[in-house]
Amino acid sequence: MKTILVYFLCSLLTIAGFAQTSIYVRNSTWQDFEIEAAQFGTFNMSNSEWAVADPVVRGWIESTGQEVLTVNRTNSAVPEGDTAFFDIGLNGATNTLTIKLRVIGIAGGTTLDFTIDGAGFSIPFFNDGLFHEVQTTLAGKDVVLKFKADNDDSNMDRNIRFAIHDLPVYQIEEEDYQDPNVLNVMYYNVQMITFGISGMAQASDRGALLPAQISAHQDVVAFSEAFDDGPREDDLTPAMTAAGFPYRTTILNAPGLIPIPTNGGVIIFSRWPIEAEDEIDFAECGQAAQDCLANKGVKYAKINKMGKRYHVFGTHMDAGSGADDTYARRTQMAEIRDFIADLEIPENEAVIFGGDFNTDPIDSDNDYQAFLDTMNPIIPQHIGYFESNFNDDFGKIIDHAWGDRTHLVPLSITNEIITIRSLDPILWDISEFSDHRCILGRYVYPDIEKLGGDTLICPGENLSLSVNTNHPVTYQWIKDGTELTGETDANLEFSSALESQTGNYSCLVSYDVIYGNWTDSITPLFYLDGPDTVEARLNFDFGEVVIDDFLCHVGIQETGAKYWSIQPNPAQGILTITFPNKHEQALINLYSAKGNLVRTAQIISGSQLDISSLDAGIYIAELRLQEESFHQRLVVY
Repeated sequence: MKTILVYFLCSLLTIAGFAQTSIYVRNSTWQDFEIEAAQFGTFNMSNSEWAVADPVVRGWIESTGQEVLTVNRTNSAVPEGDTAFFDIGLNGATNTLTIKLRVIGIAGGTTLDFTIDGAGFSIPFFNDGLFHEVQTTLAGKDVVLKFKADNDDSNMDRNIRFAIHDLPVYQIEEEDYQDPNVLNVMYYNVQMITFGISGMAQASDRGALLPAQISAHQDVVAFSEAFDDGPREDDLTPAMTAAGFPYRTTILNAPGLIPIPTNGGVIIFSRWPIEAEDEIDFAECGQAAQDCLANKGVKYAKINKMGKRYHVFGTHMDAGSGADDTYARRTQMAEIRDFIADLEIPENEAVIFGGDFNTDPIDSDNDYQAFLDTMNPIIPQHIGYFESNFNDDFGKIIDHAWGDRTHLVPLSITNEIITIRSLDPILWDISEFSDHRCILGRYVYPDIEKLGGDTLICPGENLSLSVNTNHPVTYQWIKDGTELTGETDANLEFSSALESQTGNYSCLVSYDVIYGNWTDSITPLFYLDGPDTVEARLNFDFGEVVIDDFLCHVGIQETGAKYWSIQPNPAQGILTITFPNKHEQALINLYSAKGNLVRTAQIISGSQLDISSLDAGIYIAELRLQEESFHQRLVVY
């Protein structure tokens, strides 16, 4: 009796597990596929021997794939000598793909062949363990279909996995890349955790293969959780360089000789020159989520795209829901705000900050509202996916790319949440590059440029100061802190200038942008009180305009001026001064446009004078030699 029971249990296990095939579909596209399966052939299988699992294969859900069909592989399902065919229809918005199976009954079980068909292509059946691939078009977009058996078929339990993959996953228009007023910034938590504490495997493989997935027109990429030095330095960084990102910051808060806590995991890559970088270490960390194992903080990069400066900040705030984690996050919000303020970035330049905030609008901890109260950011329009880290909760968006309303206000910001996956055989089993989805921030700014300023003119001369822009704005010109009545045009004209017009000039440029007025399902989560009008008030400082009759005259005869020289002009760094009587010393004095003496030195003809410490502006250079003197206006830039 015992022997019979054991045999019976083994038979059940064979039917339920070992002699069963499952078909999985990994849908890496922006459309869902409805499943419709049909069985036909020389033998009609019983409905109890096969079943449709998931009736809909959703886009970007499962990295391992959704199970769409299971079929029994024993002779009770398909007797020896019979053949059963399956057509598994994947019905999309405009196209249908058909996974085809052929199950042939043989002595002691069945064999399995598999393939996939679609409009415009048909490929033969396979029964090997190799990768097979075909490219086609679905819903007007290029896709790759790739499939492979997961295991051998010695136990008649071979599973087949099909991947439908957008090619490429995302695109950025070349026009964006060529426009200095548009910046595309990617924020991506790549989960490269050091010391094997936790997280995804194959960090080196992921680091080496990820950069090739990034658009050729992506301007900036800010990674977080790039803690592990080996994969970051040996794989990710060389691959990013090869992908066209020659500029990068150092890793955030690199440790000293003692590697614990480890670095802060944030590093910024750019296709455009990085002119400066800075960072802070957060003062607080949450013990409950083990965030004190890393020196988290904020990384800053000043990026020059075709002459326009962007100030990009990347961070990774504390995770966890414990009281100490919440306290740490609330503190970090203020630290981000104060760090940006301490850098004294000109208000007419763009400030962008983002990363893994571990803060979303649907949690009950009120962290999101606290962040809004602390930072007063510009919240973008959310497009793409509806959550950012594979939890399938609508609105669970913890990775962000925000704007700053106290600096140059963008005309639009979008945050597109995408999933970057790999079809490379090395990453076939895990597919994902991270446990987070990727955030694409697209920032569009008005083109505003000031012309003129910091100058010296003579009474009676003409001068024009102006602000040029392609965006509707209002203007108010200001002199020495007082608004000039009626001066509300783009230009401020000095016609037959008077000495009384000497002063410090600026122009207040104003425009408004409405955010949160989009008709989509995500927006109400981020804009609880409805649309937000962001008021841009930018002060363009034109510096000192000096109108002075005395400074406009030279102190020697015109016939003698040709023997005196101060070169180059405009200048930056080093001046070369020549004059008659080469063996005698002369005195050189440099005066600011306001008449203040800022530099004096004794020189001989041919000497060089270092002026690198002087601020940009207009200066008067005075040379004195015995009874003669020479004055020259000098522009320092």
